[in-house]
Amino acid sequence: MNPTRILVILLLSANLLVCCNSVNADVGITNDPTVISIDVENGVVSGSSILFSGIIEDEIFPSEVYWRAAKNGIEFDGGDLESELVEINSTSNRLQWAWEFELSYHATGECSCYVSVNVQDAEGEIIREFRVVFMIQSTSDTNLMGLLIHDPPSGQYQTEIVPVSGWAGVYIGGAFHDVELSVKQSLSNHYSASTIFPYESEDALLSSSLHFGSGDFSINESIIQNLDGWYRMEVTLLNGMNTISHSFSIKVNNEPPVIKIQGMEYVEESNELYVFDASDTEDPYWGKEELYFVWTLRRPSHSGTVPIDVQMGIDMNKYTISGAISGNYTLSLTVFDKGGQSSSRVSSFSIENLPPSVTLSINGENVTDGQVVKLSDSASAMLEASALDTDNDVGELRCIWLFDNLPLYEGCNRNFDWPDESKQRGILTIEIIDDDGETTSVGVELIHPDAVDPLPIALIGFVISSLVLIYSVFRRVRLNDEPKIPKWKA
Repeated sequence: MNPTRILVILLLSANLLVCCNSVNADVGITNDPTVISIDVENGVVSGSSILFSGIIEDEIFPSEVYWRAAKNGIEFDGGDLESELVEINSTSNRLQWAWEFELSYHATGECSCYVSVNVQDAEGEIIREFRVVFMIQSTSDTNLMGLLIHDPPSGQYQTEIVPVSGWAGVYIGGAFHDVELSVKQSLSNHYSASTIFPYESEDALLSSSLHFGSGDFSINESIIQNLDGWYRMEVTLLNGMNTISHSFSIKVNNEPPVIKIQGMEYVEESNELYVFDASDTEDPYWGKEELYFVWTLRRPSHSGTVPIDVQMGIDMNKYTISGAISGNYTLSLTVFDKGGQSSSRVSSFSIENLPPSVTLSINGENVTDGQVVKLSDSASAMLEASALDTDNDVGELRCIWLFDNLPLYEGCNRNFDWPDESKQRGILTIEIIDDDGETTSVGVELIHPDAVDPLPIALIGFVISSLVLIYSVFRRVRLNDEPKIPKWKA
């Protein structure tokens, strides 16, 4: 079995156990079923009488206790046991009472007799324990058969395999013989109560059969190929042309629930609530009744595979999540039907964080990113940063001030003092950080109030050009004023 499925089943079991313990603690009692033990084994043979004895165990004295004997499906003998109960030293944490009665051949005649001890508990439910015995005096022409099914899964959900256990015996000529047993399945459209006593079966055309010695049996009937729905199971014991059967109904539940879920895939961070709706989830045949939902929320972008929330319960077909925390999420839904089949589906979605925006003002005047600002005569200035973000983030914003990339202040409103008098200029940066680590920044160039403005480059170029021109003119004039050297004719 899948480890995840095992974990979920353990969680469900723990949850149900806590609920049951809580209820029992409130009322001060438990609700365990009555236990009936009978000392006589199935298949006992007698020609005179059989003494039945045993123990009844419960929290309180039973309201009614009686025994009955039946043959051919008809009860013919019995008696009250309530007045005969004798309390004994209990071997458990509940009360125990002993009882006994005698079954006589004179009352039964030759038969396969089905003897039951019946107890009515405090809730009015009848609990029965059966034994089948053979009462016979002449073994020459004896041909008796008996069949019991222990706790048939009547009305219960079954998946792939139906376990059937009981006792079957054929007694012929004073000895037990091998038995032939078959289980037949037929599609039904409703529930029918399981039979109390075996009945003569009219259908001897059985698809398959098992052979074993008379006694206890346990078989697993495959229903893995069956479609979901009500089925009638008939367990038949064959003895030549004679057959007797027990029947009961089951709910075949081979198909898991089909999960249908609607929800968002991408949203921007906000305080909105978002609903994942799986109310259309259903079992293909058995519908939506008593489906058990297990929602598991993870945030892989931040916390890996560790669940950050688990919600579970019957008919909990919707899951609500706030959009206040950004990240990449997975929401796993596992749905169990009442028969224990399950399906799982994983939905991935993202909540996108919106970075903050910032407005910066110096001495009350707004400035823009990259602007050059010369401070006034005072080297102290009022810095104010106002940030905008989603409602869920605005209360968690941090303002960090840096001067030439060195941290200077924290806080959105600060008084600025020039940090280094040896510098006449510097870059002031304000960084706004939200709770998701998203950062927005604005930087301006600050100039010290005492800084001397440099000459414009154009003016410097004009001066240099003028000096070059003056120098050239002066040199030319000087060369024209120098006397020329006379040249003699050859």
